[in-house]
Amino acid sequence: MKNPLSDNLKIIGFLTVFLGFPAVSQDPGPTNMGAIINTSERDAEPTFTPDGNTMYFNCFDREGEIGSDICVTHRDGDDWTEPTIVWEVSTRDYLEVEPLLSPDAQQLYIMSNRPGGFGSTDIYVSDWVDGIWTEPRNLGEPFNSPDMDHCLYFTGDEWEFAYWTSTREGGFGGNDIWMSERIDGVWQKAQNLGPNVNSEASEHHSLPSEDGRSLYISATRDEGFGMEDIYVTTRNENGEWTRLVNLGPGVNSDQHDRCPAFSPDFEYFFF
Repeated sequence: MKNPLSDNLKIIGFLTVFLGFPAVSQDPGPTNMGAIINTSERDAEPTFTPDGNTMYFNCFDREGEIGSDICVTHRDGDDWTEPTIVWEVSTRDYLEVEPLLSPDAQQLYIMSNRPGGFGSTDIYVSDWVDGIWTEPRNLGEPFNSPDMDHCLYFTGDEWEFAYWTSTREGGFGGNDIWMSERIDGVWQKAQNLGPNVNSEASEHHSLPSEDGRSLYISATRDEGFGMEDIYVTTRNENGEWTRLVNLGPGVNSDQHDRCPAFSPDFEYFFF
């Protein structure tokens, strides 16, 4: 089967736990971003400013701290600067992961288990004001519930479609993919993507393609290559999502392959 990713797409292995995956098409294979970005801990979930020169990501145990924070690094020629913790949105006592920048880089979405939320983990947003990030505010319903909500993505010309992961009631298993559409400025009730996408196992990180018709999803399946693989589903003419298709050995390995992301120009695929 032809790999669903473009032949011209450059594949970047982002998490240091992801090792040894073969090539996609004629590409020589995933490229590790190196020791400045990757450590012996989990480094994941990159998101970029529109020019691609600033990257926020989920980092662990940086700057002498223990735990998960949001880090930022800047492109310096062909290299990246030493990542630093974004303390405006990170805490010493709680979890902060899964950063997502808006297309204009004026909002930064994160997931956190800090107090005052709806459930065990909630989705928050911070605004870029006068050169700093504001205190993250809870995104509220329909995104957050009494359960775990995380891994938020948007698509559409005006970011009017949202996809995220939740363990809320009404799903098929543990983590399921849910969506909402913004109509007349109001986000509608969360909808489960259904059994072609979700299962009794786990599905998370629903990354939209450039045209928004496909989602790249991390999932656990018996027929997968490893402990977690990256799959793709496409919305057909009837608005239904197709069954998940494994991206194959060009991306997936016998390890955890997860947390997909695109560069702003959609020429690079990170995971």
